[in-house]
Amino acid sequence: MSLIRRILTATIVSAGLGGCAIHPLPEQVAGVDTPHIVRQIRCETREAVKSTLMDFLAFIGSGLFARLPEGVRDPVADRLVALYEQQPELLDGFNSSLFPGPKYVHEREAIDLLLKAGAAYTFDFNIYEDNNIGASVNLLRDINPNFTAGINGSANRRRSNERTFTVTDTFGYLLANLDAAAPRGIRYCDGQIVGPNYIYPITGRVGVDRTVKDFSRLLLFGNLAGKDGKAGAAPTMTDDLIFTTTVTLEGTPKVVFAPVGTLLRVADASLDLSVGRSDKHQVTIGLAVDVAGVDSLRGFLFSAGRGSGAVIAGRRATGRQPVGMLYAGQRVTGGGTPSEVLAVIAIDQQKSKEFRLQVQP
Repeated sequence: MSLIRRILTATIVSAGLGGCAIHPLPEQVAGVDTPHIVRQIRCETREAVKSTLMDFLAFIGSGLFARLPEGVRDPVADRLVALYEQQPELLDGFNSSLFPGPKYVHEREAIDLLLKAGAAYTFDFNIYEDNNIGASVNLLRDINPNFTAGINGSANRRRSNERTFTVTDTFGYLLANLDAAAPRGIRYCDGQIVGPNYIYPITGRVGVDRTVKDFSRLLLFGNLAGKDGKAGAAPTMTDDLIFTTTVTLEGTPKVVFAPVGTLLRVADASLDLSVGRSDKHQVTIGLAVDVAGVDSLRGFLFSAGRGSGAVIAGRRATGRQPVGMLYAGQRVTGGGTPSEVLAVIAIDQQKSKEFRLQVQP
């Protein structure tokens, strides 16, 4: 029986254990680790902010923002659009001071409002891995009638891991600071802007640009409200993206031995292998902005006198926000500027709602 035991042991060890992961992580399947996934999402958001600002500059240049007479364009915005199209890297230094003077009070308010908007990303990685092995050996003795006996064994294993964390940014930080050159000239977003990955979506482009652009348009022109819909609540938006990738592998290798002599011998040995891995990745993106400056800007954008040449006084957002604020919610903890905290709160409300829906009566 020692021969059988050696066959089973060697086969199980060589065929089964090689694919196991004691600590399941994304890189074991996707080849991309957690910091890389976070970098991809942040850099994609940065590109979305840049694209949104270019769209807004084009809107100002058309004269529609200030409701200039038909055919009259804004020269400052047109000049900036032409500059950034030729030298895109200069957009990193864009700020409201590029629209100087009393004529551009509301343009500056809108730009400051966009740049101080907060973005929060809560990542929730759930990974399950199953490694199931079943072995069988058939014994045969050449007598009349033939004597046969079967031996079966199995080893089933499951490993799981859940990793949850939150990262926050502001649009202004993403634009001006995220991609600053490191000491060796390597930038944070170098090589990070890629296309969608339909097999393992979390490692590629996930469509943050639509979230950022829709939030910005609703913030300025759609009267976007807070999650609770109350007057004066901070404008917020959340997108909850869930990606699930399941990989399975099954096989039944079999070895048949040639007959030798008439003693009890191993006629054949087979191995049933079943390896499964399920990766569920959830990314909840929250966007929010501190209410300071929102009402005065909307008072201009939706006023009947807009475009008459009158300047409506409003408090300009300076962009200097206090930092170090921390919010510890029911499901999510994070902080930063007031807008970043508001984005974290929006995600926490979304996550808390999901939790309540899953509670059994």
